[in-house]
Amino acid sequence: MGQQDIHVVFAVDDNYATAATVVARSIRDGLRDRTRGLVFHVIDSGLGEGSTRMLGDAGDVRIHEVPDRLEMAVPRKHWTAATLHRLHIGEIVPEDVHRVIYLDVDTIVLDDLAELYDTDLGGAPIGAVINEVAPARLLTLGTTRASLSQTGAKAPGYFNAGVLLIDMDQWRAEGITPRAVHIYRTYGKDIPTLDQDILNHLFAERWAPIPSKWNKFIEHPVHGRFGQGRMEYLTRREGIIHYIGADKPWSDEFPDNPLRRIYREFTTVPA
Repeated sequence: MGQQDIHVVFAVDDNYATAATVVARSIRDGLRDRTRGLVFHVIDSGLGEGSTRMLGDAGDVRIHEVPDRLEMAVPRKHWTAATLHRLHIGEIVPEDVHRVIYLDVDTIVLDDLAELYDTDLGGAPIGAVINEVAPARLLTLGTTRASLSQTGAKAPGYFNAGVLLIDMDQWRAEGITPRAVHIYRTYGKDIPTLDQDILNHLFAERWAPIPSKWNKFIEHPVHGRFGQGRMEYLTRREGIIHYIGADKPWSDEFPDNPLRRIYREFTTVPA
């Protein structure tokens, strides 16, 4: 493995170990230049031995344990504490790794991830896609409480944290991990969207928008759920599909539509 390796970070517990393996397979399948190595950094958010062995089948997988990792202050929707653990990236990524892509594991990559990895951030510390569901949210931290408004974010707005291109040198230099952990431990019970709100607060006005194809939401406040109204765009063989929401493509509640069928393509290991 060398400097041209593509470093991908997941935060995974036993609930999502299979999903992590599936998205890793989709990344490998889409890579056009097979001379570039793929390194998967997995933050252990509660993995059993069986899950660790399964993740090893995805390729060069490095499991990272975080002492005193963050836990949920109060339950939030369908999320587990694993969603918080992307905040620990600064503790687990080796110093000689200068750039990573963080991915939620409810994604499927339909493109060459090297294209995203090599994107010029123009000096910004992170690249992301605007959050279609609530693009103008603003987190305000007070002396003892935090509050989130649905308006107020300045350009380029409020991003979705499920796909992040990160300049690790800037992340470390700015102490993003200890700052983020402090914010959560101080205000966590007041922060509705958890780590995403915190990262938007820390990177407000200085993140680089990347092409929207790299984070295509299956749910949209105008078009509806499960890709309704824009299936052609979502299933186009480019970028990343992000299966946001409580119902995932591996669950019985997800309809048998083209988005579910695309996901199934990556769940079968070739003979």
